[in-house]
Amino acid sequence: MSNDIQYPDHFITRLHSIWGEGFMSPGGPEEVGEIVRDLDLGSKTVLDIGFGTGGPAIELAKKHQAGKVIGIDVEPQLRERALANIEQSGVSDRIDLRIVEPGPLPFADESFDVVFSKDSMAHIEDKQALFLEVKRVLKSGGVFVASDWLSGSGEVAVAALNEFRDVCHLVLPMATAAETENMLLDAGFENTSARDRNEWYAPLCVAEVERIEGPLRDQLINEVGIEIYDHWLKVRTALAKATTVGGLRPTHLRAYKPGSSTM
Repeated sequence: MSNDIQYPDHFITRLHSIWGEGFMSPGGPEEVGEIVRDLDLGSKTVLDIGFGTGGPAIELAKKHQAGKVIGIDVEPQLRERALANIEQSGVSDRIDLRIVEPGPLPFADESFDVVFSKDSMAHIEDKQALFLEVKRVLKSGGVFVASDWLSGSGEVAVAALNEFRDVCHLVLPMATAAETENMLLDAGFENTSARDRNEWYAPLCVAEVERIEGPLRDQLINEVGIEIYDHWLKVRTALAKATTVGGLRPTHLRAYKPGSSTM
């Protein structure tokens, strides 16, 4: 991840306005459920990479009954917002949030049953190094389960993705699904899968732009000002285009560390 702050308070406010308190990427609690679908997290120790403002960690602990969720992120202001949400969740005793430096994960080998991430790995440039670290901290038979923003292929798709990158302030070094699965295999994982979610998100993304232009407009201008609002509408319009033509493809990833299953 970049050391520069990518999620100032006014950006968090905008993301929460469309995705709900505690969520900085699409789908809210339902999408967390889709990511961990068919997994039994009861009493498991889970690492949440990129905890954001805490919504996913709360879902993992509260609805999916994870025994312990340790969340990591690199921006201190996110932890403040996340802790406020977690304090009201009723499961704060099972969630531990830590700010870390970019680089190797600060945990011993085989510390976790599950490594989870919701839409934060797109910021990480060296994904191969990340996957090696994920495998290292997973117990034998443990599972890496995540959603991530992946890139599409083809001239039209790539052009739309580049247009989005040109107007968006976020640092987003992306890979395709095939490239990502190959990196997971090269890292030593097995039973890898990549489940494309573009068909679900593309129309939803268009609807989000309509909400920002319509019912959310006055609220957002009041909260962040007209200049930030106008630029964000431009960014979101480019995002909707990139998603619609397949340049930006939200994808669920799953991969297992060899060994006796902990799931």
